[in-house]
Amino acid sequence: MKIYYPRDFPLHLKNPVATLGNFDGVHVGHQALIRETLAWADSLGGEPLVITFEPHPRKVLQPAVPLRLLTPFEEKLEFFEELGLSSVLIIPFDREVADLPAEEFVEEYLVYGLRLSGLVVGFNYRFGRGRSGDSDLLRQMGERYGFQVRVIPPQVLDGQTVSSSLIRDFLLEGKVRRGGIFLGRPYTLRGRVIRGEARGHRLGFPTANLEIPSEKLLPARGVYAVKVFFRGEGKPGLFPGGWPGVMNIGEKPTFGRHALSVEVHIFDFEGDLYGQLLEVEVLTFLRPEKKFPSPTALIQQIAKDCMQARKLLEA
Repeated sequence: MKIYYPRDFPLHLKNPVATLGNFDGVHVGHQALIRETLAWADSLGGEPLVITFEPHPRKVLQPAVPLRLLTPFEEKLEFFEELGLSSVLIIPFDREVADLPAEEFVEEYLVYGLRLSGLVVGFNYRFGRGRSGDSDLLRQMGERYGFQVRVIPPQVLDGQTVSSSLIRDFLLEGKVRRGGIFLGRPYTLRGRVIRGEARGHRLGFPTANLEIPSEKLLPARGVYAVKVFFRGEGKPGLFPGGWPGVMNIGEKPTFGRHALSVEVHIFDFEGDLYGQLLEVEVLTFLRPEKKFPSPTALIQQIAKDCMQARKLLEA
């Protein structure tokens, strides 16, 4: 994938057609924008690309408000590529960009920088200082500068408009299946296996303790049925179709409060995974986090969790 920055302006692309946004999650709504961009560029014999921002604008505009991302930046780029995009323009977002009037943003980035032929945006896209720019302004400026604008209507599932914020709410409530429907794929957690307390091994259910990036949103605390994929190098085919397992997100209250951790027990797997990069598809919420009266009671519950997860994953 070709990565462009404003320092590369002006770009000399053939009939470029772009879509513009933050694209956290690259969910069903975002995918509609990207499909339209690809089809339109193909009809013009042009080059499709995504224009996005890094860091997420809310980190600059509301630094005191925690933001947990559905897709950290590297994951987002991977999804773009999987959807068929070969070019991305990354605009480093800072106060200077935030304070740029909407008209000047269009002139600097879309006209001078890209020389756009077409632009695809969502029905509610806002941009520029004070979020003063919208699709009407884009159309007006397109007429002035010679590019066309297409506005994609909301994508609605089960009577709800697809959005990143709605998907975050689903995940924080443990509704990972519903979140996956609105994402268009299962929600995933990716992390490197680090050393923990080895308590799972002593209980008879060895776990891989995952180091998840701090900016990544974790679903509600509790136990989930999951599939695990190997993302590292050196062991191709280790998890060719995803290994079934269970994942716990929590503080291990049975043993006193600990730091929040993400641990995965992979069914029927033996081997050393320390240092390896795993990707976990979070498929079904099994139960909330709970403090058990004894380790024995916890062991009995884990066995039930594993049995339930196996049935769900084999169905």
